[in-house]
Amino acid sequence: MFKGERPACLRGCSGRVHRHGRYFRYARPSGEQSFGVQRFLCLECGLTISVLPVDRLPYRPVEGARLEAFFNEQAEAGSGPDPPPAQLEAGCLRRAWKRLQTRVQILKEAFGLLIAHSTDSAAALWKQMRLAKGTLAAILHYLAQGHKRSLLGDYQCLRVPG
Repeated sequence: MFKGERPACLRGCSGRVHRHGRYFRYARPSGEQSFGVQRFLCLECGLTISVLPVDRLPYRPVEGARLEAFFNEQAEAGSGPDPPPAQLEAGCLRRAWKRLQTRVQILKEAFGLLIAHSTDSAAALWKQMRLAKGTLAAILHYLAQGHKRSLLGDYQCLRVPG
């Protein structure tokens, strides 16, 4: 069930958006659990909006808290989150970290002066982003609202269609 205020139309329409059903996503890599993602429809322009929970990333079945703990451990050159992830979850976490390593320059540009100019590794970038914004949820919010990006990809779903 969606909690909180309804989103506004991303195209700036004057009317309220209406609930327009929901779809389900896997909550964990094993596919054993799922959660609902509320959808909204703008009757004025026909745009549909899906609202992910604050601790979720687009197209990733790993919980935000788990991903954040893994990234913290990787940035500190640790061994990984405690308890150790199952094989399937470990693969998801490693792929996410590998993806972050490819996005250092893009994310540095998005954060601008909030990130030290000399930041050149995913570990240093993650530490700087945490220092600037505090939590994964705050980092995701900053990237989505201000830059129409996500941490691990610039997905089409973050762009408002013409």
